[in-house]
Amino acid sequence: MLQKCLSSFSINALKLLAGKDALSFFESTLSIDKSYYDENNQQQLLVQAIVNSNPARLLLDKTNREYFIDRLSKESLGELIFKINGFDVGEINASHYVSIKEFCNSQLGLAAFFKSLDLNVIDFSKKNEEYKAFCSIKPEYGLYPYQVEISDKVFSSIEFGNNNKAIIHLPTGAGKTRTAMHIASRHLMTKKDALVLWLANSEILCEQASEEFNKAWRKLGNREVIQGRYYGNNQFSLESIKSGFVVGGLQKLISYYNSMLPHQTASFDTKVTLVIFDEAHRALASTYKEILNRFLEYSPQAKLVGLTATPGRVYKDDKPELDPENKALAELFGNNKITMDVAPYQPMEFLIKENYLADPKFIELNYDDIDLYDSSNAINVSETELLKKLSNSTNRNSVILKTAIHEVKNNKSKLIIFACDIEHARNLAFSLCCMGVKAESVDSKSTSSGEKSQIIDNYKNGDLDVLVNCEMLTTGFDAPETNVAIIARPTNSLVLYLQMIGRALRGNPDLTPKSARIYTVLDEISEFNNVNLAFKHWNEMWTELENKKN
Repeated sequence: MLQKCLSSFSINALKLLAGKDALSFFESTLSIDKSYYDENNQQQLLVQAIVNSNPARLLLDKTNREYFIDRLSKESLGELIFKINGFDVGEINASHYVSIKEFCNSQLGLAAFFKSLDLNVIDFSKKNEEYKAFCSIKPEYGLYPYQVEISDKVFSSIEFGNNNKAIIHLPTGAGKTRTAMHIASRHLMTKKDALVLWLANSEILCEQASEEFNKAWRKLGNREVIQGRYYGNNQFSLESIKSGFVVGGLQKLISYYNSMLPHQTASFDTKVTLVIFDEAHRALASTYKEILNRFLEYSPQAKLVGLTATPGRVYKDDKPELDPENKALAELFGNNKITMDVAPYQPMEFLIKENYLADPKFIELNYDDIDLYDSSNAINVSETELLKKLSNSTNRNSVILKTAIHEVKNNKSKLIIFACDIEHARNLAFSLCCMGVKAESVDSKSTSSGEKSQIIDNYKNGDLDVLVNCEMLTTGFDAPETNVAIIARPTNSLVLYLQMIGRALRGNPDLTPKSARIYTVLDEISEFNNVNLAFKHWNEMWTELENKKN
C-alpha cells in the first residue's frame, strides 16, 4: 500500500522525503558506475528506495508524516481511511486530511495508520502458551562449556587458591568479555562489600564493558548494585563508591592519580576487591603497569584478572612461554595463565571445528584513491578529518556498494558494514536502498535504544539484508546469520578491528557449520597501517589453519 501511495507523488516530493544529503551521496557514487541506475525511471527508483529503507522511522517524524499525508491522492487517502475504519467515507475533502493527521497523533492511531500502509507494527501482546510437563531451559546469559570451565578455574584460583592473579588467554570471538562478566558477577554475589574495577584504555571499550555488565547483572545478579562510569566526560567522586562495579578509563585514572596524593585516594583504593584488566597485554606499558601495581599495593586483598587475545602469537609458536613479551605478561599475572584445554586441537581450530566460529576467508578491497588527494590536503590532519575524506571518496564508496550488492543479490548474504562516521553509515544505507537492497543504519549517538532494538530485530528476522553501523555492534551483538562483514572504517586499534570482524564470525554449535567472508577496505594512509597489517596477519593465520586441516 505504501508503494501505491508514493507512486502518485512528484519527483520533488519523493526527493524531499528521501533526504537531500542521501541523494547527493548516491548521485556522486553514480558518477563512477551507473549500472544500477535507470535515469528514465527516476520516480520508480525513489519510490523503491523509500520503501526498501525504514519508512516506519520516516513516518514516525510528525513533519514527514504530515507532508506525506498532504500529498496523498484522494483515492489513496480514501482507501487508507477505509482500511482503518472499515467503511467508505464518500467524497474526500480537506477535512479528511486534517482528521487523519490528528488521528495519527495518538499511539493507537499511529499504529492503525501504519497497519493501513502495510508497515510492520510491533505487537506487545503476550500469547498464551500451553504448559509443558518437562522442558529444557536455556540461560539468557549463559556460557559455552569451555567458557564455564575457564570461569570456574579462574574463580577457584583467585578466590580459594594460593595465587590471587590470573590471565584469561582466549582468541578473538571466544567470549572473553562474557566469561569475565560471569566472574565479576559471581564475585559481587558472594561478597556484599565487593568493589570490582574494570580497566580499559579507550572510551569505546569502556562503554562496551558498562553495557555488558548492565546486561549480565540483570540476568545474574542477586541484589541492587552501584555501577560507575569513570571515563570520557563522566565525572564523580571515586571516594564516594563503597561497593559495586566501576569501569575506569586508564588515561582518566592516570590523570586523576597524578593529581592526587596517595592518602587522598586511599578510601577508594582500599575498597577495591577485584581488578579486571581488558586488553591485558597493554599492562606491560610502564604507565599502565604503575597504576595496576598501585591498586594491588593499596588493596592487598584485591584479586587481579587480565583478558587478552594476544593475536596470533599463542597459536603460531609451539612454545609461547619462551616469547619475552608473553613471559613478562605471564609474570605480571602471577604466571597463572588460563586458556582453552582442547588438545589435540589448537584453540582456533577447535572453535571452527565445533562451529563456535565461522570458517572465514579474508578479502582485500582496493580502490583508486586519487580523489582523496588535492592541493588543499594537509599533511597533519586529525583522524576525524581523515575519516571524513574517506567517507566522501566516490571511488571508495563505489567499491563498497558494489561488494555489498553482489553479496546480497548473488550470494543471498546477510552482511554488516562498518562505516567511517554517522553520515557515511546513513548514506551507504540509503544508496543500497536505491539499488534495491533493504538496508538500514544504526549509530552510537542519534539512534535511540528502542530504535536500535527494532532495526536489529528487523535484521535478524530477515526484513533487512544489510546493517550499516558506526561505533556500534562491535561487542554484545549476536546474529549468527551474519556471514559477511565489510570493514569500511579504518582504525588504529587492532582490538577494535578484531571485534568488527568478529561480528561475522559468530557461530552456533546448535546450527550447521558456516563460512564467512571478511572484506577489508585497505586505505594506503600511514595513519591506518596497523589495520592493513592486522588484515594481512589474520589472513595468513587462517590460511595456516586451513592448510593444517587439509
